[in-house]
Amino acid sequence: MDKREIIKIALENTKILKMPKQKLSTFGTTNMNYFLLSRLDDSTRVREGKVISRKPEIISPAEISELFEGFDDYGREYAKELFEYSGSSPRMLNYRFKNIQEKTSESTSGLYDVYKKIKEDIEKGGNGLTAVIKGDESTWQISIMKFIIDMTVKSSGGNISDLEERGMFPDETGIPQNIRNKIDYLFEEARKDRSRIDELGTLLNKHNLFREYEDRFFKLLKE
Repeated sequence: MDKREIIKIALENTKILKMPKQKLSTFGTTNMNYFLLSRLDDSTRVREGKVISRKPEIISPAEISELFEGFDDYGREYAKELFEYSGSSPRMLNYRFKNIQEKTSESTSGLYDVYKKIKEDIEKGGNGLTAVIKGDESTWQISIMKFIIDMTVKSSGGNISDLEERGMFPDETGIPQNIRNKIDYLFEEARKDRSRIDELGTLLNKHNLFREYEDRFFKLLKE
């Protein structure tokens, strides 16, 4: 049996019995606990562990073109033009995960009896970031990966909305809207309080935007 067939069978036999109620955090690390249940000949094996999800990272328009491989030398340019033609930059996030297996035990009870007991304990404890997964013993790691993918799909829409609300996605020049909003805010503040001009200049230089705002900056100095 080749690897593709093994993966296909493993995915077909994976079932997320209980998904975490919460989504992955948009602005910090998420620690998710899991119980992976697999059936042996006369017992149920229980693997306990955690998956650590790092804070999702925004993929910039420049980085998006790097995702296209297997095209000719103009591939990156084609990708850039394609996104500009579409009139918007895709909202894409990069997720990274780490699996930590903590302990393994066995029970003589049936798999679903074990699941009911674990579910009851989870609900008593009130942990909204715990999953229970059913998978084959020989391919349990694929089942964990399936759970991770399902959590990513479940969370990505909310994560993107959170970032959009805060203006953190970059525009076509690679600058997040919240940075441009802060620049506009500092221009207004500097008109009322000249001591903030240095702060404005520092921000422009930090993001290599001084030349773009140069005329406006020097006009402010003359006022």
